[in-house]
Amino acid sequence: MSQASQEVTAATVIGNFTITLPAPNQAQLSASGYLVEGEDKASLDARMDTVREALQRQQRMLEIPVLEAHIEQWEKARDDVARAYADLLERHNAKAAGKTGAKALSSQEQANLKSAPHQLKGIEDELEKARKKIADARAGA
Repeated sequence: MSQASQEVTAATVIGNFTITLPAPNQAQLSASGYLVEGEDKASLDARMDTVREALQRQQRMLEIPVLEAHIEQWEKARDDVARAYADLLERHNAKAAGKTGAKALSSQEQANLKSAPHQLKGIEDELEKARKKIADARAGA
């Protein structure tokens, strides 16, 4: 046992602290420590900072599976919007080219045709943010 460990073991515990952070899916991460008689504020602050940093890292790691699930959902949504957009664009172009049997798009379909590129851009932005957050968590940022 190191001298520092022996000193802490021999010290009188005068209280405790708990640091709790939210985790995904309404879970919580908590860690506790002791307040030791005679310990100066700088030492206590350093220990609490270490605990907080460890909890924050764990918090980021727990977010990874949640973010990965969101990525799957966003990718599916992107694919669905892209397919619908391609279909609307094809139908719009067929009508514009005067193809026989081509029907005009309804007002709702015209609105969807106009908004699809913005939706796709928004989805791509969300995917990029989620992937960056995962990369940062894995890198320990």
